[in-house]
Amino acid sequence: MSKSSKKAGWHTTGKERAAYMMYFAGQLLFSAIITTFTLTFLLNSGISEVVAGSILLLPKIWDAVNDTLFGFVVDRVSFKRGRYLPWVTLSAILIPIATVFFFSMPASLPPFAKCIWVILGYMFWDTAYTMTDTPIYALSTCMTNNMDERTSILSITRITAGIGGVLAAVLIPMMYGENGMNLGWPVTSAVLSAIGAILMLPAGFLVKERFNGEKEKEVTFKEQFRGLVTNRNLLVIVLVKFISLLTFSVDVLSSIFAQYVLGNETLGSLMTMATSMPILILACFMPALCRKFDKVHIYAASMGLFVISSIASYFIGYSNLGVLVGITLIRGIGYGGLSILALMFIPDCVEYGQYKNGSRSPAIAFALQTFIFKLNGAMISTIVAWMIAALGFNALNVTQDGKNGVWFVYTVFAALGSLIAIPLLLKGYTLRDRKVRLMMQCNNGEITREECEAKLSER
Repeated sequence: MSKSSKKAGWHTTGKERAAYMMYFAGQLLFSAIITTFTLTFLLNSGISEVVAGSILLLPKIWDAVNDTLFGFVVDRVSFKRGRYLPWVTLSAILIPIATVFFFSMPASLPPFAKCIWVILGYMFWDTAYTMTDTPIYALSTCMTNNMDERTSILSITRITAGIGGVLAAVLIPMMYGENGMNLGWPVTSAVLSAIGAILMLPAGFLVKERFNGEKEKEVTFKEQFRGLVTNRNLLVIVLVKFISLLTFSVDVLSSIFAQYVLGNETLGSLMTMATSMPILILACFMPALCRKFDKVHIYAASMGLFVISSIASYFIGYSNLGVLVGITLIRGIGYGGLSILALMFIPDCVEYGQYKNGSRSPAIAFALQTFIFKLNGAMISTIVAWMIAALGFNALNVTQDGKNGVWFVYTVFAALGSLIAIPLLLKGYTLRDRKVRLMMQCNNGEITREECEAKLSER
């Protein structure tokens, strides 16, 4: 594609952006399979709620090691094709294999062997996902140094990612269960993995790295770690994301709520779509909203809407399916806002880190994001499994008390994290869009540091 086909001031081509954006459709498809359906898969496989929650937590010991180390490795190792692209290509091959392996656990295995299979399979998947998540997000910082272009690209990735999530939400309940095609989990995971691989592979060959800091001085492991821990805004925004998602039970419980409370697992498609569709719509308008309002304020407002609508859902109840879908759509608007924006703060923190410390380590920052995402995924599955068991839910003998427990965790409990995270975001995160633009100009050599400091001090 010729340079004339690019937008003015942008560095990427249309074909390149399309490949990058579609990668996220495949990535979120895989994420949805594991995040949303793992607990359902374990319960369907005869593993109890308490045991399922416990064994999902154990692989996070490995996760804490591989995410952190992988971020440092990516930032210090450069291949002929670039620093991130080889990992992007490799992950598109490994993660489908890991997904199929995880969901192909033989039903005839004894309980202890099933636990071992789940732990090893989850660790395999977790490692493959680290290879997909850290490099693809870090890639956004070297595809372009234009903030508007980056914001636009990351916003549209939420649309394509949402498409992948909706695809998983629609197809999986219709494929695996008795009320659908009854294909079982191995076949279902194989079909979805093939689709995901097709969506992810083109990015490894079409995307280009342009601003990857080849001319910057080599920094040591110690200097990189110091740059990470001294990046206060990065630590705050990651903590905000961690807290807000720590109680986000909607994804984990959608299929369980549909199958065991509403009595039809295919309704899980409807519930997940109601949560996911607002993301697709909001992503179209997010670049314009970010030009008019600061991202921090939109982020806080989104969490507030999610909190209010979640608590309202609990009191409205789920007896009327139409009303249930309507209130879920409103919850989806709140969740859509925080879901889209959560990914846009890390590049800003990378610019802030370079401005403050003189070194640029995007892979480490995104590795931290990946770790928090996967830690959230494992912890919420464990917490949800333990909570619904404590509130009387048993998949083998579902009572009304058990249904009420699931409903409480699905609504009120889901809102607690965002309720706590809002003041932390507004008080603790000091970066604003105006400041980031100035820091980017300084990092790119467009203005001097003295000029930047003078403008930063202006109101």
